[in-house]
Amino acid sequence: MMKENFKQTAQRYIHAVQQYADLMMDKARDRYGAEATPLFADGVHSETYEPVRWLSEGQTWTLSNLANQQNWLRTLDGLSEITGDASYKTAAESAVRYSFDKLRYGRLMCWGGHMAFDLESKQQVFAADKGPQHELKCHYPYYELMNRVDPKATASYIEAMWEGHIADWSNLEFSRHGQPVDRNRQEYSIWEQEYKADSPVFFTGKGLTFINAGSDLYYAAAMLHRFGGKEKPLTWAKRLAHRYVETRNDKTGLGGYQFSISVLPGQRGDRAVDQFGEQLKEHAPIEATLTTASQAHTIIGEAALCRMTLAEALGQAGKEFLDWAVQDLLAYGQYAYDASNNTIHPMLTNGTRLTGLVMEKSGYYGREGQQLQAHKVDYLLLWSYVTAYRLSGHEELWTIARSMAEGLGFGNIGDSAGTRPALNMEVQCTHPHGLFVMLELFKTTKERKFIQLAQRIGDRLLLYRNHRGLFMPSADHEYAKLDAVEPLALLHLAAELQGVRNRLPVYCGGRPFFAAAYDGEGHMTDNTFIYSKAKTRAAQ
Repeated sequence: MMKENFKQTAQRYIHAVQQYADLMMDKARDRYGAEATPLFADGVHSETYEPVRWLSEGQTWTLSNLANQQNWLRTLDGLSEITGDASYKTAAESAVRYSFDKLRYGRLMCWGGHMAFDLESKQQVFAADKGPQHELKCHYPYYELMNRVDPKATASYIEAMWEGHIADWSNLEFSRHGQPVDRNRQEYSIWEQEYKADSPVFFTGKGLTFINAGSDLYYAAAMLHRFGGKEKPLTWAKRLAHRYVETRNDKTGLGGYQFSISVLPGQRGDRAVDQFGEQLKEHAPIEATLTTASQAHTIIGEAALCRMTLAEALGQAGKEFLDWAVQDLLAYGQYAYDASNNTIHPMLTNGTRLTGLVMEKSGYYGREGQQLQAHKVDYLLLWSYVTAYRLSGHEELWTIARSMAEGLGFGNIGDSAGTRPALNMEVQCTHPHGLFVMLELFKTTKERKFIQLAQRIGDRLLLYRNHRGLFMPSADHEYAKLDAVEPLALLHLAAELQGVRNRLPVYCGGRPFFAAAYDGEGHMTDNTFIYSKAKTRAAQ
């Protein structure tokens, strides 16, 4: 009877995801301009289903950004896997195939943080205030699908990504912004470069070696190794990931958000030095040793989940990625995490907390008079700590996860992974990452209470985030994002109930975005400027 109930519940979730996919395949599919393509608009109006548009220098773009549709592609692929209906997978493959043919920026892709495709004009477009820059930051594309569609094009893109972003292979200085490199490819491999293993970190360069961009680089190269078995891409992926390890303070083990000092001659020096050089003189801060709460979130959240995903995908060959992620989680758990109020604090890597520091000078980190703030722990951070415990067995990670879970209202997940939990089955969680937390806890412990709470959260996602066939934070939100995580999370829950979750595409917490100047508004990011708008707020 229980298995039958699981099957019925799974079908309910699958049905909701199918309804969403069918609606979006109809309403968001490209039907604009002179010809239709297999592409999709990034989002639609929640009532009229008109596509999301962007105003730039008098032009109106109907946005299609494949880098911001990777979870949509995972959802389509997963639907075909779990239902046997190949039409969803075919739609995903067709979009990728068309993009390989038509959306190339050199050998890069026209996608990411500052580039997109206008479905109306069938032209590549880019942020007016940034230029044609290739940028991925915690996007973590669905490379498995890309490789299935065209292995050569996937390898070519990943190689072009490294070639277009790495400024100095000897020390792996890179820029978050990349451009195509025009080079004769005959008898030339980008992986045959010289790396100086003794090159120090905290060198002065022009690029901002942020881990949100760096993690996308090493994720891509490691996936290329996974597909073809070549060692060189994996070697370079590990070299880049290890650069962040090298920034760690010898005493605390806290690593930085970047490994270089960014100076633009005639424009600015290191931004932490410029703003805090005098105020925090005794600590001699640089950007690579000053970590805001949001930056800490990326280090132990998205970037850690990315590394742990690689560790599982690569097995023994990816062990270092797991080790480095666990070490970060332990260090930040000790120094930056506050169990008393479930917060992550801004830090200097020497262990000094900066919460409440009133800025004496305006700069990159805020305006004069503002304070550096701690941030509340969210579901993604808890998910990261539980995953790290499952893969490493380190008890301190479970202790931190237990505290985080209690702070998020889940109750006691267990004094240890082997003890029964005392869960709050009425927790008011309506976020898909909370569902991934419960699935991870169930995978870790096999305790049925976790899968039961996962179903409660799944039901709440349908009740509070599934409106008019779309997934969005509320019924009042103006626009629905094609790349919603909710349907993918529900598919994973359904697959777990059916015992086939290992057949679904992996999601590791990526957070895609598009950021550009918007006429009359300045530089805006779609996630906040478009997809966070509710009608009640818009009317004020």
